[in-house]
Amino acid sequence: MRCWLSNVLLGSALLLFASSCRTSILAQHQPPPPGVFKSPENGCSVNDYPSATDVPEGSVNLGWVQVPKEASDEETYVKLREAICEKGGTGLSQLHWVNETTKDAPFVFALEANAWKLPDEAIGR
Repeated sequence: MRCWLSNVLLGSALLLFASSCRTSILAQHQPPPPGVFKSPENGCSVNDYPSATDVPEGSVNLGWVQVPKEASDEETYVKLREAICEKGGTGLSQLHWVNETTKDAPFVFALEANAWKLPDEAIGR
């Protein structure tokens, strides 16, 4: 009886100890440095941000910009950034491919992003 009681007490103590230990991870948001694209034709720079919450404070949203898929992904990225420049934008967020599902299979037909006019201090002016 004594051995059984000590095993129960030891097991309870271990269970209590194991349940009281936990790891705390502090979340710190550090936005990544923006990727900068310079359009070869008009010299416009477009900063790339992963999401709208990463765009610098004071930025003005210009709405969604969409371009059709070109022969290569790189050509499509260039066309999108040029379209954002034409709209007066200097930043983009939420970059994603637009798909359409047909009876045969889904296919990509466009690239879309949210365009932004960044404050001058955010782009070094």
